[in-house]
Amino acid sequence: MPSTVSEAMNILERAFRSKNPAEIERVLRDMINVRVAVVDSLMELEQKIMVGFYPLTITVPYGVFANKIREKHVDVYMLDLRRLEDGKAIERVKMYELSPNVTYILSKKDAGYSARMGLTFNGEGEATGFEQLNDAEKAEKFNNGRDQTWKDHALGTQKRARRILEIYRPFIEDWFKSVFKNQDPSKFSIRENVDAVELAIEVAVLFHDLGKLRKQWQDAVGWDGKQYVARTKEKHTVPFHARYAFPFLRRLLRSMFGEFRFLDVIALATARHHSLEVSGVVNPNELEFVDSDVPDFLCGLLREFLGDIDIKDLEKAVAQSIEDVNKGSTMDEPPSPSDDFYFIYTLANRTMKFADWEDAGDSLRELPDSRGDNDISS
Repeated sequence: MPSTVSEAMNILERAFRSKNPAEIERVLRDMINVRVAVVDSLMELEQKIMVGFYPLTITVPYGVFANKIREKHVDVYMLDLRRLEDGKAIERVKMYELSPNVTYILSKKDAGYSARMGLTFNGEGEATGFEQLNDAEKAEKFNNGRDQTWKDHALGTQKRARRILEIYRPFIEDWFKSVFKNQDPSKFSIRENVDAVELAIEVAVLFHDLGKLRKQWQDAVGWDGKQYVARTKEKHTVPFHARYAFPFLRRLLRSMFGEFRFLDVIALATARHHSLEVSGVVNPNELEFVDSDVPDFLCGLLREFLGDIDIKDLEKAVAQSIEDVNKGSTMDEPPSPSDDFYFIYTLANRTMKFADWEDAGDSLRELPDSRGDNDISS
């Protein structure tokens, strides 16, 4: 797949000269990948997950994977962590259900996998193995840990994100210097722009769990009609929630900071805080809040966070953002490594993930020794 602009231009030129678009189609198809875990058995997979392990995966072009599955008639399974409680976390997938940007499970007797050759589908091979999740990541990924209100989790995650961004600040400054090196220094302030990017990421972190305010999600965790719930000590089977942050934040961040494309990248990185496999499709009128007080609650939370920073027509901005979610949305593609905004995407995603893990597990994960203690109060 092309990793630079020049490689992409060469592909276009070859297709143009040969008058054959198939080369472009092939490259585009191979750029859409799936992730594959190879296991000894499905029983072992479920047992490992229940004690805090997660399968390691390899990346395979979607077209290659689908063709091999069709040719070899191999059984394919998909993992859904939401269904661990009802015993249906691992389900067989039919051929026509295969999609890009999803993790699939194969048995090692079918996959013929080796670290040197990859998936061969020729006889029994190796398993890809497992990684042990840390306690904070386990609490976040399996939606349990400590009892926490939505507001406490939002502000706690934002606070932890601020600590992480302090660590990253020199890198953000260097990125600005590189991208805007031709700007007139008298008209362009690195410090002010870094402040704005960090503030935008913190706002995104604040609303990363917007989807948990849906009636369907709050009902699943047994909301008692008082404070909105972010997580509970008890496990619950809950619907996906992360994707709703994308259309909401895409509009809110532009309303607050201006019509800049990099803000969409921050919104996308936030919506993928649980998994990079998020397809992100939001159907129209899906965002039914648990009660009518949620919009006012969101406005109040944002005002509390911003403090002295005045945002004109804040209530209107939040209302328009909610409206944008209910118009329906498809998820944007993440920027490629050659894109100027790739750095912001990866930085925002890592900040979001680690801040969420830290707050869910009530512990420091990202460079804890940078402060010398476990205190995040500042």
